[in-house]
Amino acid sequence: MSEKKVIGRNVGIALGILCIILVAGIAGAVANYTMVVNNKDNIIQTKDSEIQTLTNQKNQLQTWLTGNITNLGSQITSLQNQLNTLKAPKLISALNSEDVHTGTWHLHVWGAVWNVGTDTAYNCRIHVVAYQDSTVRADTYIILGTISGEGWKWVDENPVYYVGGGALASWTLTLEWTTTP
Repeated sequence: MSEKKVIGRNVGIALGILCIILVAGIAGAVANYTMVVNNKDNIIQTKDSEIQTLTNQKNQLQTWLTGNITNLGSQITSLQNQLNTLKAPKLISALNSEDVHTGTWHLHVWGAVWNVGTDTAYNCRIHVVAYQDSTVRADTYIILGTISGEGWKWVDENPVYYVGGGALASWTLTLEWTTTP
């Protein structure tokens, strides 16, 4: 029986050691699982923080982009308006005029009229108003017609008659035109 006791005791010791190993293994696995779960929570917190940071950066960039789009839209509109202004017909002149008293009383107007825009100027004319003191002695138009963009016309209108004796005190020459025919 002593052999059985030795075998039984050895089996008991072996089973005890095996139980201790199993308990230690389970405890190690539980500790490892707890560490993995805690590590996972830390990773999730870190990733949530990174996601929040990236979301904030995206929102800041979206706000910046929206502001720039608005600003660039305003600049484009302003530049388009400037371009339209530059293209629009605009008449300028180098006109001379002289009050002539040879036989008949009249005003002689001559010189050049330029369209400095790139679009055509229609119904071009010079509005002539002549005064003796404060009395209007002539109120007429010198018709130029159409002047194409960046084009010009020569004017030599002689005579622009006026009624009343005596020299003119002053006169105005005003350029007029339309943007449509």
